[in-house]
Amino acid sequence: MWKEKMVIENKEIFDDQEFYALRDYIYDICGIYFRLEKKYLIEDKVINRMNELSINNVSDYIYYLKYNPEKEKELSLLYDYITINETSFFRNKPQMQAFEEEVLPEMIKNIQQDGRKSIRIWSAGCSSGEEPYTISIILKDRLMLDGSWYTDITATDINDTVLGKAKAGIYTDYPLRNTDEKMVQRCFTKISDKEFKIEDRYKSGIRFRKLNLLDDDMISSLPLFDIIFCRNVLIYFDLNSKIRVLDKFYEMLKPGGYLFLGHSESLHGISAAFKLILFKGALAYKKQ
Repeated sequence: MWKEKMVIENKEIFDDQEFYALRDYIYDICGIYFRLEKKYLIEDKVINRMNELSINNVSDYIYYLKYNPEKEKELSLLYDYITINETSFFRNKPQMQAFEEEVLPEMIKNIQQDGRKSIRIWSAGCSSGEEPYTISIILKDRLMLDGSWYTDITATDINDTVLGKAKAGIYTDYPLRNTDEKMVQRCFTKISDKEFKIEDRYKSGIRFRKLNLLDDDMISSLPLFDIIFCRNVLIYFDLNSKIRVLDKFYEMLKPGGYLFLGHSESLHGISAAFKLILFKGALAYKKQ
């Protein structure tokens, strides 16, 4: 009887005001914005978590997120619930081809003319690491940059869970679906029937760290970059947050640096600071 009573008392849905309260809190801490019609994307997962914690209203859950000693762990779970971490190696091949064959040769030539041999790349919203490892493979295998080059890839995400996966560097065959079989054999060690571990040489030069794209202090602690990748991240932000993040990207890019967004994302009507550069099957934005 006691268990039946608890099930009956468990929360099942948000009313609109509760959703607005949670939505506004999420927006305040990380800039991700949900319209009311998108309530279904987070409702079930968050309510299940509230029931696990025996929390029956959103106000108490927000208080838990703010003040409980386990708040950092809980925030990581919340970020897991509200973001979609679907990615793969060599995602959007035309874009990665433009990066490898057009952008990098230009950047390397300009860097050498400046008398230096270092290149810095930021993977913003790196998820479980497929993007920065793809960049590392391109730099070390495709371009064959010798040991005199300093390659620094900063890979950031707001989610501790996916960052843990990225640092481990272990993947199933699904995120490798776009990767040439010979490359898989060369760049990964097969550790089980369906698991592959990235070779340590591709981990070298990558720094994974937790970062909120709306935290100006954290971003200001980063170095300036030659290239920034922020693909399929700004889709979660409203216009004001997008403008704020893009202003920071512009500030963090060196002159002549490139910004890569997701293939369906555009800066039209959002920012006129960057110059649109068209490649075959892809585009990027350049800081003049």
